[in-house]
Amino acid sequence: MADLPSSNSNSNDHANGIGNGVSEGQLASFLRAQKKNFLDDLKGGQADGWTVFMGNEAGDLDSIASSIGDAYLSSSFLPSLKKSIPLILTPQVLMTLRPENLLALKLSSIPIDTLLHPEQLPIPPTDLSSAGIKFGLVDHNKLLPQFGAGEVTSIIDHHDDEHAHTDASIREITVPTGSCASLVTKHFQSRWKDTLSSSSSFTSTQEQEQEQVIPAELATLLLSAILIDTTGLRPGRKATSDDYAAASFLYPLSSLALNSNSNSKSNSNSSSSSPGVNPNGNGHIVEFSTDGSNIPEDLTALTENLQTTKMDVSTLTTPQLLLRDYKEYSLPTSSSSFPTLKIGLSTVPLGLKKWLLKESEGFESFLKSVDGYMVDKTLDIEGVLTSFNNAEGKHRRELAIVVRSGGVIKTPEEAHKVLEELKRGLEGSGDILDLKKWDKDVAKDSTKAEVTASASVWESHGDVVMVWKQGNAKSTRKQVAPLLVSD
Repeated sequence: MADLPSSNSNSNDHANGIGNGVSEGQLASFLRAQKKNFLDDLKGGQADGWTVFMGNEAGDLDSIASSIGDAYLSSSFLPSLKKSIPLILTPQVLMTLRPENLLALKLSSIPIDTLLHPEQLPIPPTDLSSAGIKFGLVDHNKLLPQFGAGEVTSIIDHHDDEHAHTDASIREITVPTGSCASLVTKHFQSRWKDTLSSSSSFTSTQEQEQEQVIPAELATLLLSAILIDTTGLRPGRKATSDDYAAASFLYPLSSLALNSNSNSKSNSNSSSSSPGVNPNGNGHIVEFSTDGSNIPEDLTALTENLQTTKMDVSTLTTPQLLLRDYKEYSLPTSSSSFPTLKIGLSTVPLGLKKWLLKESEGFESFLKSVDGYMVDKTLDIEGVLTSFNNAEGKHRRELAIVVRSGGVIKTPEEAHKVLEELKRGLEGSGDILDLKKWDKDVAKDSTKAEVTASASVWESHGDVVMVWKQGNAKSTRKQVAPLLVSD
């Protein structure tokens, strides 16, 4: 089985810090109450009328924040959806694999034990729909197979439309958008704004928090997801007009701005360090500029904190790195021997050269770990998508494809044929990926370990593995997956 975080890992220290050690805010109290009521109703056979909101199986911050946001705001504003609850698809024990999620949850005063995970359900996920439960999807737009043929009533997403659940009453898919959390904010923004007092003048942060129906913690959580997905709203990255608009709306309502305003009021000689924000935090906003000129300093600092936390994967093993940001797909083929192949795609915030140096035997032990992971997941193909900054601070990506024999692909010869077909499709994608041969140059003063990590080693396994440098660093799993699945 894939390695799990040990009880004494740094990641678990993060988890313990935001478990029972965090005082719950209004949002966490909602989550805890909904979790108890939902499980009680499910056990008692009275779950009819509940809607479960969920993100995708990769379990990134955007999925978690969007599912929590959609559930809370639906319950707050839509009488028919009072019984709404987010379902976090990452098993609770694996939450430590994404420390940036734990940081954002901590900043939003959400202990992990307030969240609902699939393993905590008293019935199989496939039986939820027969219990009268409906589904709301965020950050993906097709119900995952483990939930059967359930009824989907709501979709808010920023991925390519898979044309499923076309009868959903809410179906908002906007491509491109940097963050799904921006679209959740956009969907509810007019109702949310109506809850704000446009004329009241608060004398304290406490009075403001008491007046707001929607807690500052939710604005903070959604804002954190937007920041990490758009690299802090930096120009030329993933941010679109919807992302800038959502962040502009959320910031003055977040705990960041509330704290800043409180500090400003305590010192009459100081001015707010957050340009473009109404000091009352009551929804009167100035849009953030798309050139990044008026992004508040505390948002920039938060982005750096989230990104640094996300990139710190030094304690994770290869199976953990593959698992932390992982999605599965099906590849139809023309072969009668294997009409469908199972593909896994893992996004990893670590360059291959540094990664291989972590391995005791370089590429040999790396490949052995990947093969074990594929056996655990019953995968035929595993794609490893690295994303990292080089020594000069420039963003880089790599792509490795591994094909395993011994499953539905019976022989190494068949595996090689599949790899060659995938290679033709990927290398033929042109500027979408702009694939180049992985650098096999090794400096003259390289250590033995560095030589072991060089490309010449993986080339000896070229019958089952291909590794490329990805010239177009803007293309993510969103672009890679369709190229693989359509081949």
